[in-house]
Amino acid sequence: MKKIILAPAVALAFTGLVASPVVAAESTSAQSASTQTAKQKKVDAEKAAADKKKEEAKKAAAEKAEAEKKAAAEKAAAEKKAKEKAEAAKKAAADKKKADEKKAAEDKKDDAKKPPKKVDPKPAPAPKDEDKDAKDDDKSEDKANPINASVQVTSGEVTAEELAEEGVTVKVTGLEKGDKVSAKSGLTGPAVTAQGSTATMKLHSANEVKQKRVNFALQLERPGTQSVTETSVVPLADESEAPEVDPTVSLSTDEISQSGIEDDGIKVTGEGFTPNGTVNVVGGAEQSPFATQEVTANADGEITATLKYEGEKKLPAGDYAVWGVDQGSNTNSPAQDFTVTEDPVIDPTVKVASKTISLEDFKKDGLKFSGTGFSPDGTVSVKADAVSQQSAAAPQDGPAQADEDGNVEGVVKAPEDFEAGTYSLTFIDDVTSAASNSVEVTVTEDDEDAVDPIDASLKVDPKEITAEDLANKDKGVTVTVSGVKKGDKIKDSLTGETETADADGDYKLHLWYEGNPDNLEVGKVPFTVTIDREGTESETLKGNINVVGEDDGDDGETEAPAEASFTVSPKKIEAADFANEKKGVTLAVENCEPGADVHFEVNPKGINVTAYENTVKADDEGNASVNVFGTSSDASAYVGAYTATATCGDDTMKDSFTVTEGANGGGDNGNGGDNGNAGNGGDDGSQLPRTGADLGGLTTGALLLLVGGAAIALTGRKNKFGQTPTSF
Repeated sequence: MKKIILAPAVALAFTGLVASPVVAAESTSAQSASTQTAKQKKVDAEKAAADKKKEEAKKAAAEKAEAEKKAAAEKAAAEKKAKEKAEAAKKAAADKKKADEKKAAEDKKDDAKKPPKKVDPKPAPAPKDEDKDAKDDDKSEDKANPINASVQVTSGEVTAEELAEEGVTVKVTGLEKGDKVSAKSGLTGPAVTAQGSTATMKLHSANEVKQKRVNFALQLERPGTQSVTETSVVPLADESEAPEVDPTVSLSTDEISQSGIEDDGIKVTGEGFTPNGTVNVVGGAEQSPFATQEVTANADGEITATLKYEGEKKLPAGDYAVWGVDQGSNTNSPAQDFTVTEDPVIDPTVKVASKTISLEDFKKDGLKFSGTGFSPDGTVSVKADAVSQQSAAAPQDGPAQADEDGNVEGVVKAPEDFEAGTYSLTFIDDVTSAASNSVEVTVTEDDEDAVDPIDASLKVDPKEITAEDLANKDKGVTVTVSGVKKGDKIKDSLTGETETADADGDYKLHLWYEGNPDNLEVGKVPFTVTIDREGTESETLKGNINVVGEDDGDDGETEAPAEASFTVSPKKIEAADFANEKKGVTLAVENCEPGADVHFEVNPKGINVTAYENTVKADDEGNASVNVFGTSSDASAYVGAYTATATCGDDTMKDSFTVTEGANGGGDNGNGGDNGNAGNGGDDGSQLPRTGADLGGLTTGALLLLVGGAAIALTGRKNKFGQTPTSF
């Protein structure tokens, strides 16, 4: 059974009330709670008392400030009133004196005109004690006003160090001229005498200050009244800690050449250093630095520098490091490693795309060249008898420029006054003046009688048309024939008319069906375009016009079948890659009729020769492709431009690709190889482009292709130099 007791009433100091008796069970936990409650109440009471005291002090300060303000206003009003009174008295005295002088002058004038009159003497009035009044006024003025001044620290918050070294500025207001102000306690400084209603003085701390605020007192003295002591406080700011120093550096590159470290240097950036401090940036090994640069960090502790090697000999290739030394804290940043590489050996070697070129081509298109072993990113020029001043760059003016590996490609062109002949070309590294190997080039006379073979293609617009519109002469279709030359005769099978091209490039034909449109069925209407060019064989192009039915309005427009397309990839390939059966050039056709025959041909541009042909079946999706590559060990024999043709049903499509010698091109100069006849057995078949199987022989009769050899013999026309691939 628990014993019930009553807790004594607890006085609540902060409310002024008395708590009612509380019934509590006498237990250990209850007693503990009671003790905690008593402690909490004591803390609350102390806090309330402190808050009350603080509030009373704040109120007293406000009342004092208000009283000071009121006293200052009353004093100013009294001074103003006294000044006005003195000025009025002074004015009245002046006016009275002036009036008296005027009256005396008039009386004197009257007395001169009248005989003197006897007047009984009257007793003189008692003299006024003006001196006594003046003394009373002086006593009133000599009575000094009580001092009612205030003190203000105008410097704001300062550190203890600043208080001792620089001091603070203190302003005293509410003074009168002549009042003396001196430091009494807390701070020290020279006394000052007020020259007006305010006085300013500089005070310092005499001893080391560790507290967060300094109280000080000033002695204010005024003659004729009791001196006054005024107090104030200087709040102290926490001493700013020195910023943490944790320096690091970074490099613009981790690898640089010997000439690069000398000419451009290695760029260094850093952070975490002492703000506005001095930093030594060091490069090299710890015991043998090759460069040191002193820099100043910015306000954020960041630095930038460029270290260069300035020795008499080249800096040996190898591993080095860069680090920063913070002089303020004597702290080193972690080292950043980099490698100095040996300068490349400059040994230029050059190859040209062809050892033979026509004079016209040399002037117009130039001779392509490629080289290795030049100065990285340096320029290259070419020297020869008649072209010593010509730039080895194309198509832009100026010298050709090597890449970062010292490789270069460009074109050298002949001047207008250049003549046919044999020349030795030498390519110069402009950085080191090193010369390449000499390349002998034969420039042939232009063959004015040579005629370019026809290399044309056609396109139909619109891709589909109704039978009625096709039979309408005002509508019909437009057929664009590309690749024609001025003077070519162009004849189509639909109209039977022959037209003459008036310029090189594209020629447009307007075709329509002459007949009853009911005779035309929905589907493809085949037609041909034949091109005749004097001096070369004619060419017939096949095309189709897609005839569609009239829209019945039920299913919307009739969707035309997808048009067949032909792609060649890559468009440009080096000879070494072209002679690689795992690379080569891919000829691909899409959107043919599934299962239809697709015929591929490859012809060297400028020569009416079929170098490769093959027919394959389109797959279930209408796609077909072949991979064409060279099989001759002389890869350079394939250098040149080629036209690729694909025939899919009635659609004939053309594209092109170019085989370049490239940096790794090899082979002879076009004068070597076998001399066997095509179809003559031996290894001729292995020298043809293949698709994985032997492709058989080439066109015979009108031409003879010497596989693996250097020449192509043609009948009925001359060969144009510089455009002939030498081994297909």
